Amino acid sequence: MITMEKPKKIAPGIFRPYPGGALTDVRRARAAAEDWAGGEGYPSGVVDSVALVITELCTNALRCVAGAAGFAALVYPVELPSGAAGVCVEIWDADPEHMPEQQEPDFAAESGRGLFIVNNLTGGLWGAQLLAYNKGKTVWAAIPCT
Repeated sequence: MITMEKPKKIAPGIFRPYPGGALTDVRRARAAAEDWAGGEGYPSGVVDSVALVITELCTNALRCVAGAAGFAALVYPVELPSGAAGVCVEIWDADPEHMPEQQEPDFAAESGRGLFIVNNLTGGLWGAQLLAYNKGKTVWAAIPCT
């Protein structure tokens, strides 16, 4: 797990709760993020990366969270540590027990490559933090705009 701090938020973005915790919620979160990023004028490559990252992180949240607790998705512009612009995707879920860990991918397997993909799309700018009072966690990833 990467433990660096999230990049600095520089403007509002979007926040959407998905309390049902279904695969249709992953599609809805992806569509909302794509609409927002496209509407903000980000290049198509950044919009595509935002869509893929949010899909991977939301799917991981659904696999880890017991019951129908669901998740919440945030997408907002950030300033990266280099000073460059970026877009941060942040997913909150109610499971503080299963922190994400990037595994060595098995390219023959049907799953298990999500964080490998996220790590490559973000140049390693992702991490996870526990929420206050052990109420869950947030997993974030920052996509560079260059």
